[in-house]
Amino acid sequence: MAGLVYSGKFEQHINELYSPKNIHETAKKFKEHEKTHGPYSFGDKFTKNLVPDQKNWADESGSTEGHSNWEKHSGGIPESIRHKITDVIATNLRSAHPLPCLKVGENVDHTHDLHVRTFAHDGHMHIGLHILCPNSSLKKK
Repeated sequence: MAGLVYSGKFEQHINELYSPKNIHETAKKFKEHEKTHGPYSFGDKFTKNLVPDQKNWADESGSTEGHSNWEKHSGGIPESIRHKITDVIATNLRSAHPLPCLKVGENVDHTHDLHVRTFAHDGHMHIGLHILCPNSSLKKK
């Protein structure tokens, strides 16, 4: 995510997996992942296991580069933000009643940021986990 934005088809696919319709199935897969691989940490193999098909990693330009570079890019996010993402996702998906969540996007500058809020939408409580990646239009040339 350092300089690469996970948007487009990937963002749509992830948001669908964490939607009210699919959150329970995603939580089930999460629990199975932890049984096999140990405690979740943002940037580990869970996202690749959840979205195994590389074509579903396409960004707005159609590039699927994010699939092969997931661990490297997610590792480029500051540790404090990765820890907070880990905490929110793991706590939510381990709970008996996980809430729909997630939104990935670009920040206004070269930095990573995270905004977490709960809100009601269409009769469901949600966790707004807005992960902001460095703005790709500001890349150094």
